[in-house]
Amino acid sequence: MDAELIGGIVAALLTVMVFSYLLGANPLWKIAQSLLVGVSVGYVSLVVLTQVVAPQIARIIVPEAGTLESDRWLGAVPVALGLLLLLRIAYPGAWPASLGLNLVVVVGASLALGGALAGAIVPQALDTMRLLNLSSSDPAAIAATVGNIVLVAGVVCALSYFAFGARADGIRMAPIRQLSMVGRWVLVISFGAILGSLAITFYAALIERLVSLVDLVEKLAGY
Repeated sequence: MDAELIGGIVAALLTVMVFSYLLGANPLWKIAQSLLVGVSVGYVSLVVLTQVVAPQIARIIVPEAGTLESDRWLGAVPVALGLLLLLRIAYPGAWPASLGLNLVVVVGASLALGGALAGAIVPQALDTMRLLNLSSSDPAAIAATVGNIVLVAGVVCALSYFAFGARADGIRMAPIRQLSMVGRWVLVISFGAILGSLAITFYAALIERLVSLVDLVEKLAGY
């Protein structure tokens, strides 16, 4: 038996162990789950140690030729913050340990907010500002214009659904109420399309696993 066949057998056993969850939580499912989490955490830890931590410490202890002393001290800052985070293991409530954690949370939140603005919100807002070419008789241009109108109308209706401003009696104004009703259906259709695409992905993974099991049985029958 070659290494590829042995790997296929191991993968098939793990697949069957995962499928056993259909019968309820059982020891086989728990073993497969533990293996997945353990291998994932171990792999990520190894990558972080070998690709991030060790090279950073090496650049501080044995700097490359031509490295400025200021760059060397600057590179020691993330190492010092990492050591502060490790202090939380022994002293969870110590303020130096909290300092490193606070910096990580603040920087991470700032990067996430900046990424959301620059990568999603601003481009999507700009994409809704499309010119309408109403003078062209080209079918392709007419189709593009209709698509732009539908896009802008869908965005306006979806945003109207989240316009929670109301009068003193708790009833929205008539235009906002009508637009919000349409916006609800726009959101439902969008979420349905996303759920459908996710289901297709899951079904494709399921079919791939089943096909691999069938191929493995055929290989074993040929031996």
